Amino acid sequence: MKKFLIVFLVFIIGIGCVACKKKDDISDLSKDLSNYEIVLDLDTTTFSAQANLTLDYINSSADELSELKFHLYPQFFKENATDLVVSSTKLNDAYPNGLDYSMFEVGRVQVGGQDVAVEYAGEYSDILVVDLINILLPSERAQIYIEFSFSLPNCEHRFGYGENTINLANFYPIVCVYENGSFDESGYSPNGDPFYSELANYSVIVNMDSKDLILAGTGEKTNTRKSDGKYQTSFSAKLVRDFALVASDKFEIVSKRAGDVKVEYYYFSDENANEHLQAGVDAISTFSSLFGDYPYSTFSIVKTDFIYGGMEYPNLVMISADIESSVDYKNVIIHETAHQWWYAMVGNDEYTYPWLDEALTEYSTILFYDFNSDYDLTHSQIVDASKSNYTLFVSVYQDVLGDLDTSMRAVDEYDSEPEYTYCTYVKGVLMYESLYQLIGKDDFLSGLKIYFQENKYSNATPNDLINSFEKVCGSDLENFFSSWVNGKVVIR
Repeated sequence: MKKFLIVFLVFIIGIGCVACKKKDDISDLSKDLSNYEIVLDLDTTTFSAQANLTLDYINSSADELSELKFHLYPQFFKENATDLVVSSTKLNDAYPNGLDYSMFEVGRVQVGGQDVAVEYAGEYSDILVVDLINILLPSERAQIYIEFSFSLPNCEHRFGYGENTINLANFYPIVCVYENGSFDESGYSPNGDPFYSELANYSVIVNMDSKDLILAGTGEKTNTRKSDGKYQTSFSAKLVRDFALVASDKFEIVSKRAGDVKVEYYYFSDENANEHLQAGVDAISTFSSLFGDYPYSTFSIVKTDFIYGGMEYPNLVMISADIESSVDYKNVIIHETAHQWWYAMVGNDEYTYPWLDEALTEYSTILFYDFNSDYDLTHSQIVDASKSNYTLFVSVYQDVLGDLDTSMRAVDEYDSEPEYTYCTYVKGVLMYESLYQLIGKDDFLSGLKIYFQENKYSNATPNDLINSFEKVCGSDLENFFSSWVNGKVVIR
């Protein structure tokens, strides 16, 4: 999710970085997944691209499918949908050189080598509907080919370019999650991270016009080579739920290992580069010890032109170049790294239940400080600051605007970005702290390990989380979570 710099949230103690069991076999687990093959020709003079996607799709549902639906997130960066990309208070930050818009077009679409009509759905034509020609039975595969092109907006966001970087996230057609008999077609929202996807395998080839452009991306990267007059870089990623790239001709790279994970930091203008790299190394080690192993071979921390504090993608996190304090910068790195567990491996519907991954990620950041005392932040400091800031926000909001809905709800149901931030992140920290105090540290950590082990490589629900904690404490926690999520708890 997009990360808001909640500067007042910071945390405590120790170290814990022992891998306790053999890592999962990614190759074996990835065999029965859909496969995305993307070829992207990137023109850095016009900030545009020609691309094609070859999708080997497996019907993992129990239903027969006659069509597939794809999210086309770049459609929301076009002129007629600008108000949906960021809130009005963030427009100047997102567009420092004035409003700018993208272009996105789908060209040829084929199913099994046969041309099919290009059909759109959604208010902004943000859903591509592909007729499968023949019924796709459960466990059967279909071959889809899509040609598409786009131009990037001069926008410091997930999809756009700034002075230093080109951000290529959510840039390709991605299959909507199919559940409960239909495809989830949730759109975009300026609040949170309005994404929901399934695990898949990716093979991506990027052709560039400049040999000086350095790419950071999801998965393992091969060295750039020249091919047909272009400079080509390839990526391979298995068992991931999304793919993202960041490109820059200003990148410098430092790297270090966290066990057998290669952690790389892509940066420009950073005199504390090694400290920031170490924060990522410590986070990978600590969360592996607390929740379960990070199973991938690479992890990239990437400094970017980005309006929010940071953004998570599988194997890669974006960190905003606008963060001035090294303490805050490291805090965002730690938070975004925790998302590798709560979003990347244990997925969820981020649109409908943003608190499920964001609140848990924010509280996991507190746990990091509990086990890394050299970061000089304490559990009680962060929780006290969270409570103070939350109560102040509620008080001011009510004085100015009247009643406040404090429920933790879908991203599109918040009236403002601050309301989303305080109800999801800050209140979320207080909810988990209340549970931590109620069931005790040992049961709390055991519950998180169970939640991770039982739901990794799948999409979890709120009930999955609740059940995990109930297993260790032996108590019914449904009313506890319901009172917090539905806004019944009064925090003073």
